[in-house]
Amino acid sequence: MKDKKIETPEEKLRKENKEIQDTLKKEIKMLRLVARPFLAYKKLILNAAKSDYDFKEVVEGLKFAAKLIKKKDWALLDRVAGTSGDLMARGACSKCAINLVGEDLLPREFTMPCLIKDCPYNQNNSERELI
Repeated sequence: MKDKKIETPEEKLRKENKEIQDTLKKEIKMLRLVARPFLAYKKLILNAAKSDYDFKEVVEGLKFAAKLIKKKDWALLDRVAGTSGDLMARGACSKCAINLVGEDLLPREFTMPCLIKDCPYNQNNSERELI
C-alpha cells in the first residue's frame, strides 16, 4: 500500500497561488500581444503629430507604418513610429544601423560618415579614423 503524502494547508495554498500566478502571467503575455498593434498606432499618431515633414511625406510614412503593423515587423516599425522614430525611414544599415530613406534606401547626407568599418554607405574621410 502506497503512503499518500498529506498536504498541509500551507502547501495547498502555495500550490494554488503558483497556479494563479502562472495563469495570470500567460494572460498578461497574451494581452501584450493583442495590445501591441494598438500601442504602435498610438505611437505612430503621436510621432506624426510632432513631425516637421511635409504633410504628403507624413501620409506616406503613415501608410508605410500601417503596412509594417500588418506584417508585424516591430523592429522596423519602431524606427519609423517609435518614440524618436523617423517617418521617412524605410530600412536600416546592417552594419551601423543608420536609417535608410527613399526608394533607393540610402542614408541622409547629414548622417554620414558613420565611421563604422565595413559600412557599405561609409564615405571616405581622411580626417577621421574608422571605429
